[in-house]
Amino acid sequence: MSNQEWSVAVYIMGFVLECILKALTCKALNLATYPEIKSTKHEKIKSYFLTHDFDMLLIISGTSQIFGLSGEGASSWSGFTQEYTKSGAWTNIRYDVLSRFDEKKAKSLYAYLTAPPDGIIPILESKKLW
Repeated sequence: MSNQEWSVAVYIMGFVLECILKALTCKALNLATYPEIKSTKHEKIKSYFLTHDFDMLLIISGTSQIFGLSGEGASSWSGFTQEYTKSGAWTNIRYDVLSRFDEKKAKSLYAYLTAPPDGIIPILESKKLW
């Protein structure tokens, strides 16, 4: 963000959240690493682990009670993820018009992700989930 590359910053923040949720999934399932599932006969299992979908990752990471509709982090989760789902899969934002994310939007998303005490990351840290 210090280089004022707002769209890049927004994309990286989405990637950060995805990595956090995948790490929490490993912890919840007692896995040493995130599984590489390249060839399996069980397509549903594959879809769970190869997803970029924040809502699916929320469920498999075991954090839906925190960020679900009545959870303490619902406001931050909603504020952060709603911007990422406007283009379908959040990973599609890299193809969006660069001007879609200005300084104000990027800083708002950064606050939803990191601002204590109600940001997504501070809430997870307070729960000692990793």
